Amino acid sequence: MRKGTGEVDISVVVPVYNEAENIASVLDEIIKVMESLDRSYEIITVDDGSKDNTFEILKQYHQQHPQVKVIRLTRNFGQHPAVYAGFNYSQGEILLSIDGDGQNPPEEIPNLIKVLEEGDYDFVQGWRTQRQDSPFRRFFSQYVNWFITKMTGSELKDAGCGMAVYSRNAVNRLLQATHHSRYIPAEISWMGLKIKSQPITHRKREKGKSRYRIWSLFWINFDIIASISTLPVEAMGFVGMLFSVLGFLLGFCIFFRSLLLNKSADSFVIITSWLLAFVGIQILCISILCAYVSRVYREVQHRPYFIVKESLTDDKHQSSTD
Repeated sequence: MRKGTGEVDISVVVPVYNEAENIASVLDEIIKVMESLDRSYEIITVDDGSKDNTFEILKQYHQQHPQVKVIRLTRNFGQHPAVYAGFNYSQGEILLSIDGDGQNPPEEIPNLIKVLEEGDYDFVQGWRTQRQDSPFRRFFSQYVNWFITKMTGSELKDAGCGMAVYSRNAVNRLLQATHHSRYIPAEISWMGLKIKSQPITHRKREKGKSRYRIWSLFWINFDIIASISTLPVEAMGFVGMLFSVLGFLLGFCIFFRSLLLNKSADSFVIITSWLLAFVGIQILCISILCAYVSRVYREVQHRPYFIVKESLTDDKHQSSTD
């Protein structure tokens, strides 16, 4: 478990993936804001397997600004593993995560830190009250946020926002996790730590394209839901039971129709009724098995959560972590 050294007040973690067009301006803004705070800081950029020249740009910033550290992962592991990689290399007592696409304005950093310290919170997450994203992303975000709120009882307003401030206590607890299906806001909520949503501004993406498409958003959000709840599996069981009930009801209707009215039923209807019944039972049984097998399969592989290919920092850490 990584602990703060006391030499750095604030660690800023910036996960990036194919952001060669944006990362320079984002880092310039972050450095300007952090210098104005007159507090010791470090900026930990995590290249999540970029295929453009993002890493070369980060390397230049590291050479020009010693406080900028660069962690390069072997491939694209995803946003949350990249943030965890940054946490693993952090030294600050206060940690902040911010996306590298420039949509979350760095000028919000001082206010978020102020709210964290004055309110003695463990986690303060940005709340994009006027989000500048596509309708599809807003829809998925609102649905998942509602689901997380219901499942965890938290009061987060924008669980999908990548801009957040953490206490060292919260990060140390996050780094204790060994499972693979991790979603930071849900993990924080589950821990029962003191959290708050703070309104922030949001900007349109000026350059580059978001890597999130409709299909990928669907699966990402499904994985988020599955990581904190068994509701999808339970829903499959409900569907299976519904089909079973409909099949049996149809079968009984056919039986009584033939018995009381002395009318023979069409063979196709009979076959369909029993098929619905048996298929429903199969779905119900398979869903129960999948609930256990899928989780066990993922965990018994014991694959690291991320693997570091290269690090431009004076710190020495393991190149991978569970």
